[in-house]
Amino acid sequence: MTSNDRFSISRRSLLKAGGALAGAAAFGGLGASGAHAAGGLNILMAGGSWKEWVDQTFVAPFAQANDVDVAWKLGLGQEPLVMAQKARPQWDLIHTGQMRAGQLGAMGLYKPLSEESLPNLKQIHPSFRYEFLAGKCHTPYGLCVNTKRITRPITSWNDLWDPEFKGRVAFPAWGWIGDEVFYSLNQAFGGTSEDIGPGIEKLKTLFTDNGAIVANNVEHTRQLIDSEEIWLVPFFGGRIAQAAAAGTPVEFVIPEEGGLSWVWNMAIIANRPEQFTANAEALINETYDAEKQIAFAKLTGYPPTNMEAMKNLPPQLKKIELSDAQVELLGKLQSKVDPMVIFAYRDQYAERWNKEVIGA
Repeated sequence: MTSNDRFSISRRSLLKAGGALAGAAAFGGLGASGAHAAGGLNILMAGGSWKEWVDQTFVAPFAQANDVDVAWKLGLGQEPLVMAQKARPQWDLIHTGQMRAGQLGAMGLYKPLSEESLPNLKQIHPSFRYEFLAGKCHTPYGLCVNTKRITRPITSWNDLWDPEFKGRVAFPAWGWIGDEVFYSLNQAFGGTSEDIGPGIEKLKTLFTDNGAIVANNVEHTRQLIDSEEIWLVPFFGGRIAQAAAAGTPVEFVIPEEGGLSWVWNMAIIANRPEQFTANAEALINETYDAEKQIAFAKLTGYPPTNMEAMKNLPPQLKKIELSDAQVELLGKLQSKVDPMVIFAYRDQYAERWNKEVIGA
């Protein structure tokens, strides 16, 4: 049972929460150690098709099997809400990436993962495990190339600046994932987490000289590439494969400087009542399950992180297998970014982006 944008726990959930211990034995479906039955679960997430796939594969089956009421609050950039509610958190899970999970986790806002409360965690490949987040998949990210409009080989992030593509390039919105893409490219252009000057100067010319536009989110980017309004844009590999399967002449390229990869999943918000944390951990444990990750991969086109799932992909998913060298290349730039330095200067960096790049 799920509902969107519901800010309060239903009366039914509260009643169930009070009687959870008495009824726990009736609910064997919760797999995580120490999980209680029924009650509620409150999730912060961006929305869009990704939310629908997460709900379809993990959340709705979990809620139905365990009689848990699920409330969603949908929207981009919900970390400030978690920070504002530090004294009295009202949400149990937040869908996020590894950098933001590390930042808020270091502030004590997220609960560290443990194999004791998340038994399936031990099956997740070490490359996709962090202190506060482990992936249900990983999402290779590089350049989306229109192969009908661009006939020469694309090998580098610098190809975005080719004058031949003026007015036909885009960059992701800062509040979506553009900030993390920028921080990685800043490394490639000689900057550091403490010095974003090289990246600012370089990206400024992408907009002023090469006519770049902002891609607001996944759906907007798909519109831009499907309509062929944009020929070259940073984007997710799985989404590019979906566009290609639908007939758009595009291919995915991992730039030679390195690509990116997120391990999107839900982080567990700390200091919630025991009942809700148990439900949260039980659901997260489900996202680490090999069969569920393969089902999710069929929907999304992104590789699983469960080691058994990685070794036993069905024939139709063999195309998403990555070599060790490709996995290393995807993590090359992001691994150099210091998440806590970025967090400390996030407001100043966002201001510089808006003023010096978008507002130039």
